[in-house]
Amino acid sequence: MKRFILTLIAIVSLSIVHAQSFQMPTPYAEQTWSDAEKELVDLQQKIWDLMAAKDADALRPIFHPEAMFVHMGGYWGTEQELRAIGDGFLWYKKAEIFHVDVKFVGDDALVYSTITLTAGLGNNEVITPFYVTSLFKKNEGVWQLGSFVFTTRVSGPDSDKVRIEHVGDAH
Repeated sequence: MKRFILTLIAIVSLSIVHAQSFQMPTPYAEQTWSDAEKELVDLQQKIWDLMAAKDADALRPIFHPEAMFVHMGGYWGTEQELRAIGDGFLWYKKAEIFHVDVKFVGDDALVYSTITLTAGLGNNEVITPFYVTSLFKKNEGVWQLGSFVFTTRVSGPDSDKVRIEHVGDAH
C-alpha cells in the first residue's frame, strides 16, 4: 500500500511539473509573421473562407491537381475533395483558428494550424478540434496546396468540444 501511495504521489508530481512547463502558443490574433510566412497564412485563410462558401471553382486553382486530403474517414484526391465541397456534402462552415506556425523546407512550405472546425457532413453538424497540416508547393511562382491533413486534437483549446449533431438538412 505504501508503495502504491508513493507511486501515485510521483505520478501526480510529474504531471504537475509537466503541466507547469507547457506553455500555450501565442494566440492567433497576437501572432506576427515575416512577409513570406504571412503570404501562406493569408492563403490558408482564403482556403478556409472559400471552403465555408462552398466555392469549389475558386478553390480549384489553389489545390494542386495531385493534392491529397486526409480526413478522419479516409483520404482522397483533389477532384473528390472539390466535388464534396461543391455538392455541399462536406461543408467547412467555420474554422476557429487558435494558432498558426509556418515552416519552410527547401522550396516547400508547411502550415500548421490549431483549429476547432464546425462542419456539415451530410445531415450532421460536427464540431471537432484539429491540428491541420497543409503542405504548399510553389508551381510556376504560385503557391498551391499539395496536402491537407486533419489530426484530431485531444488537448489544447476547445479539446472538450467534440460534438456531432443531427441538424436535418445541413445544406
